[in-house]
Amino acid sequence: MPNGIMFHHFHGEKFPKVQGSISKNDFTKIIIYLKKKNKIVTPEEFLNLYQKKNLIGNEVCLTFDDGIKSQKDLILPMLERLKIKAFFFIYTSLIKGKPDNLEYYRDFRCSYYKNILLFYKDFFQNLKIIFPFENKKLEKNYDSKYLINYKFYTKEDRKFRFCRDKILRKKKYEFVLEKMMKRKGYKKKLRKKLLFMTPKDLREIDKRGHTIGLHSHSHPTTIHTLSYNSQYKEYSKSKSILEKFLKKKVWSMSHPCGNYNKNSIKILKKKGIKIGFRADLSEKRIKSSLEIAREDHADLLSRLK
Repeated sequence: MPNGIMFHHFHGEKFPKVQGSISKNDFTKIIIYLKKKNKIVTPEEFLNLYQKKNLIGNEVCLTFDDGIKSQKDLILPMLERLKIKAFFFIYTSLIKGKPDNLEYYRDFRCSYYKNILLFYKDFFQNLKIIFPFENKKLEKNYDSKYLINYKFYTKEDRKFRFCRDKILRKKKYEFVLEKMMKRKGYKKKLRKKLLFMTPKDLREIDKRGHTIGLHSHSHPTTIHTLSYNSQYKEYSKSKSILEKFLKKKVWSMSHPCGNYNKNSIKILKKKGIKIGFRADLSEKRIKSSLEIAREDHADLLSRLK
C-alpha cells in the first residue's frame, strides 16, 4: 500500500459522472478497505512519522488535488463525520479567480460527448484539419509507453495526453479545444461554480483542520519542461499567495500532473516544503520526502471490485 491515496473527481447530486470520478458510496468502500489493514493518519502525523523515520508501512494519508468543487460539497462532510483530516492541494490562480482551463476541458469532453472515445475521435479529426503538420508529427513520433506507469489511463488516454503535452503544447492544444467548445456551445461562465472551489470553500477546509498545500500557481501540465527560473516563479508565487491567504506557513505539496524534475525538488526544498507527493506508484524514481507515492482513487476502487 502506498502512503498516499489521491482523489480528484466525485459524482452525485448536482455533480455529473465524469471520466475517473467516483461516488460517495465508492469513497465509503475505499475508507472501509483502508481501515481494515491500514491506519489513516492526519497530515501532521504523517509528516512527524516520516521525519522521525517511524513509518512502518501501513500508514496512509488522504490527498485531494486541484480545488474541485465536488470534493468540498460531497466529501468534506463525510470526512467530518469520519473524523479524518486530509491534504488538499490547490493551485493558486484559483484563489485569484482565474482557474486553469484544464478542468473546463475535462468537463467539456465528459459532459458534451456520450463517451470519451467519441471525444477523442472528434479531437483527432479536428487536429487533422487545424494542425495537419502536428498530426503527422504525432503519428510519426507517438511513444506508446508514454505515462505507462499511470495504470488508470487507457491507451487512448495516453495518446491524447502525449499529443497535448509533447506535440501541441499549451497554446495549440487550447486553440483546438476552444474551437471545439465554441462549436458545441460550451459556456465557461455557466460551469465555473459547479467545477471549482471558491476562496470561501478553502477557508472552510482550513478552518476544519485540514492541511492545504501547494500545487503550483497556474497548474502547468508539464512543469518539468520549464526552466529553473520559470519553475521557481511558479512555486514562489503559489507559496506567497497561499500563505497570505491562509495566514500560516505552507509545508506540503503535490506535483501537478505528477510531473517534476531535479530542479523542482531543489526549488521546493529551498522554499521550505517538507512533504511532496507524486501521482504514481513507480519504484524507479528517486525517493525523498518530496516524492511520496500515491495511488489514484479510481485505480484503487477497481481493485476492490
